[in-house]
Amino acid sequence: MSLNSRIATRILNSKLSLVDREKRVYNLDTATSAGVLWMNDQKESFEKIEEQLSKAGIKISGLCYFPNRKAIIPDEISGFSKKQTNYWTEIPKLTLTEDFIHQKFDLLIDLTMQKYFPIVYITALSEANFKIGYAGSSKNYFDLNIDFQTQPETDQLADQILYYLIRINKTTIE
Repeated sequence: MSLNSRIATRILNSKLSLVDREKRVYNLDTATSAGVLWMNDQKESFEKIEEQLSKAGIKISGLCYFPNRKAIIPDEISGFSKKQTNYWTEIPKLTLTEDFIHQKFDLLIDLTMQKYFPIVYITALSEANFKIGYAGSSKNYFDLNIDFQTQPETDQLADQILYYLIRINKTTIE
């Protein structure tokens, strides 16, 4: 682990104790709001999740990460690029990301598979009640870990997240 990574991890760990969240399990019937983290190459999977959550009457707020410093973010997408993170630690330095972190979502869905530190940072510090994402091999901050034998494609992850959100905490399954 590089010095920059160790510093970023230490900063993250120091902020974790300040996170105020009420852990609670939600499904598509009980949730009213959701935050979705995705990357610029995962638009189809994001739209699939967005469509299903909208059908369930859940208000969605997406945040897209562009891992390239020179990325141009389209006006219709709420997102940030690597250029908008701290050069050494990659901690996001925008009010957009801070607002997303402090939003009291019922669900936080991470489609990114935790490839980049800015996403790990946002996920860890999010005040969402129920966090869902890919388990992977590294430490994560999810309440529900979706695991696969091999790293899945994003559309497979989206399908599994929706599968569990339909079934979790239900008294009867259709």
